Amino acid sequence: MRRQRGAPTRPARPRLRRVLAVGLVAAALSLTACQPGRESRAAGSGAPTSTAPSARLAPAPCGTYSGRGCAPAGERVDLVRPSFSNPTKVTNRLFPIGELGSAVLLGHVDGKPFRSETTLLHDTERVAWDGQVVETLVSQYVAYLDGRLEEVARDRYAQADDGSVWYFGEDVMDYRNGAVALTEGTWLAGREGSAAMIMPAHPKVGDVFRLEDVTGVVFEEVKVKSVGQTVQGAWGPVNDAILAEELHADQSTDHKIYAPGRGEFRTASGGDLEALALAVPADALPGPPPASSSPSRPPRWASWSWPASGTGRRPRRPSSGWTRPGPPFGPPPGRHR
Repeated sequence: MRRQRGAPTRPARPRLRRVLAVGLVAAALSLTACQPGRESRAAGSGAPTSTAPSARLAPAPCGTYSGRGCAPAGERVDLVRPSFSNPTKVTNRLFPIGELGSAVLLGHVDGKPFRSETTLLHDTERVAWDGQVVETLVSQYVAYLDGRLEEVARDRYAQADDGSVWYFGEDVMDYRNGAVALTEGTWLAGREGSAAMIMPAHPKVGDVFRLEDVTGVVFEEVKVKSVGQTVQGAWGPVNDAILAEELHADQSTDHKIYAPGRGEFRTASGGDLEALALAVPADALPGPPPASSSPSRPPRWASWSWPASGTGRRPRRPSSGWTRPGPPFGPPPGRHR
């Protein structure tokens, strides 16, 4: 998910009212325990004592640096405690990570060309959170900025029994000069914080949910602004898209579009833009691949000697023998989310 570069990852400041409330509760419990006969009457009342967890998750404080700007808890749809009986079967059309084999987004960030590729991996990962062990799907995210590798991340997702999709964490590797320089933004549900709803089952206008909410690490809160929209896809119109606004820890906002069969479709903020170019299988042509696209022998370019970028020379003609080549094109442009 999108991370704020250059912004400090500092823990939320303590709130005086919360501290006072905890102190008052503790004092009340202390007084109750000291009153004679109170404990024996409670024990003899026969009232059942439940140890089952609450049906709702406890809302965390606002995760912005200022502690302000978040939606009221009453607007949030991600506070109902989820259960996961078949978590790797994702049927949510607005976040179809279970069938989205590959997605490519293009655009520009900070005036530089952008490209990202998301690929569903074959393996799954079990994550222990909230008294459950949840099997999650694993997706790989690779981003390029101005033709250089910028970020690689492994993301974990699972669908709850009500049809909502939940985010269980990511392993982030930011690259500088071809090597991993930072892992800022890495988190795992049950270790740094809570799993987070990334898409409700049936989003409605006004719904609020937090994509990520780990104090001192990352914070993103989404509010649905419109539903039932039509957007232009790779091969024509796509119906039933939703428009949303995403709030970040520094209180900046992104305008986002999610589309059925594709998930994240467009993100715009200031002069930056990240837009879906192609999603598979949603944008794949029907039927088997054309015969010309699956040759029995390596393509002609496979044995060409490709010149260094910017030399302007044409590649030499194929040699008689085929050897494993490098890619025919330079690394694509792109950037982190």
